[in-house]
Amino acid sequence: MSTTIAAIGTALSNSGISIIRISGKDSLNIINKIFKSSSKLEPNHIIFGKIINNNDIVDNVLVSYFKAPHSYTGEDVCEINCHGGNQITKEILEIVLENGATLAEPGEFSKRAFLNGKMDLSQAEAVINLINAKTKTETRIAANNLEGNLSAKIRDLREDLVELMAKIEVSVDYPEYDYEEVEPTSIIDLLNKKISQIDELLRTYEHGKYIKNGVNVAILGKPNVGKSSLLNNLANYEKAIVTNIPGTTRDIVEETINLGNIVLNISDTAGIRDTEDIIEKIGVEKSLKILEEVDLVIYIISGEEGIKKEDYEILSKIENKGLKYITVINKSDITSKTVLNGIMKELEQNNIKKPICISAQENIGIDDLKNSIVDLFDINDLDYTHELIITNERHKDLLKKAVNYLNEAKKEIDLGQPIDIVSIYVKKATKTLGEIIGADVTEDIISKIFEKFCLGK
Repeated sequence: MSTTIAAIGTALSNSGISIIRISGKDSLNIINKIFKSSSKLEPNHIIFGKIINNNDIVDNVLVSYFKAPHSYTGEDVCEINCHGGNQITKEILEIVLENGATLAEPGEFSKRAFLNGKMDLSQAEAVINLINAKTKTETRIAANNLEGNLSAKIRDLREDLVELMAKIEVSVDYPEYDYEEVEPTSIIDLLNKKISQIDELLRTYEHGKYIKNGVNVAILGKPNVGKSSLLNNLANYEKAIVTNIPGTTRDIVEETINLGNIVLNISDTAGIRDTEDIIEKIGVEKSLKILEEVDLVIYIISGEEGIKKEDYEILSKIENKGLKYITVINKSDITSKTVLNGIMKELEQNNIKKPICISAQENIGIDDLKNSIVDLFDINDLDYTHELIITNERHKDLLKKAVNYLNEAKKEIDLGQPIDIVSIYVKKATKTLGEIIGADVTEDIISKIFEKFCLGK
């Protein structure tokens, strides 16, 4: 990390200000070459001055200086706050690079912060989660992890296991000394405790994955039942083409909307029916295939047409896959109550969940539909300020791996294996937990994590 790096830390657009960030041992030297001010630049101060290039004034700016190790990266850091705008921001960055800095790679500032011990790996991942957050819940969870709440939990999980390994190693390596013997029953008690704690964390991932990635929703049904109208209603604009001609939607139309603390990734699909039209047939195949990828199906039945044999066939496929689904009867504004009640009774007799009656065209029953989705995923009531929630798939996989190793250790004890064999699996579990916070992780994994970051972070 001998090089001094620089990058634009804000989005390139016409805006009030832009920030160029510089980190490394030559940061202050570079600033002193290009920045002129009547005030002296001191650590943890921000002062007004001018960027100069070949005696020409480039811009009036504010510059701040953070002296190592008291900075984001742990190195000397200088930040230039210039007027926002593509041209002026790029020009100042070029001047910084011409005076000794190297263009930073994506995530390189945060990577240096990790390598310099300013944050652990789970905190670094929380930074990118905070930047990419789409809901208030997601920002709060990321902020909690950035504060080190997850790190503290992982360290707590590892502490007793490290202590157990130390006792085992002493008893194995120095049997001649009168150390307290490690009893198999006490090891099993400790392993059960740690497995229970990790399982408790893992259970939160069911919510966490929806918070981070959103809920993948497919709107299914036969042609002309109002799938596209519902998508347009939820999106609050005309996303999909709507006509009274069956088969208008021939491909999957996608839209993302926020529903409280849930992000819905909605796919409006082609109407499912037997057709000789080659293009429409491909669309129908895609509609059925999407069942492999979604978390929720909104199945629409037309109140005008009633429920048909094909509807039961598709609903049966949805239930057989164990998918969450909501049945909707659309066009309730132009369907008599008698007909609607008849459809609802028939669905009930065939063990189909109670449907919601809506009119996508007239915005009737849409709030009931939204509330049903929220209730299904139970996210809005999460106590994310006090409860640790796992949203990162890497963390989930490593926690599962650690549990497997601890269960293997228990099996070895049950088989009467020597204590040093048991310690192999305990050590693997401890190492795996360490990978979450970066205590024991390869350079390849570090690089893969930080390459997901944007430039300047």
